[in-house]
Amino acid sequence: MSNVTPAVYAITIELDGQQYHFQCRDNQTVLSAAEAAGVPVPSSCCAGVCTTCAARIQEGEVHQPDAMGVKEDLRQEGFALLCVSFPRSDLAATAGQEDALYEAQFGQYQS
Repeated sequence: MSNVTPAVYAITIELDGQQYHFQCRDNQTVLSAAEAAGVPVPSSCCAGVCTTCAARIQEGEVHQPDAMGVKEDLRQEGFALLCVSFPRSDLAATAGQEDALYEAQFGQYQS
């Protein structure tokens, strides 16, 4: 059994023009920490498949190995699925980015 204490990071989420501040452990998803803090981040599948909890990371870094709903190039642009994102630093992100992610990922296929 490990006695390693998880790191705790400061998270700032902007959603619908409001800023929310809470803490998140490095072994906890940003979505679960947001929910525990009463932040109304949209979510649905909680498995990294849909894009309901999509956010755009403005500052900081997340580890999201299970974010099947986001192509790698868009992850590099800062898109993250908060339900499967573990913080690796303090974060600033804009939540509610489902439409923006959908457009970035599939917009070129729309006629």
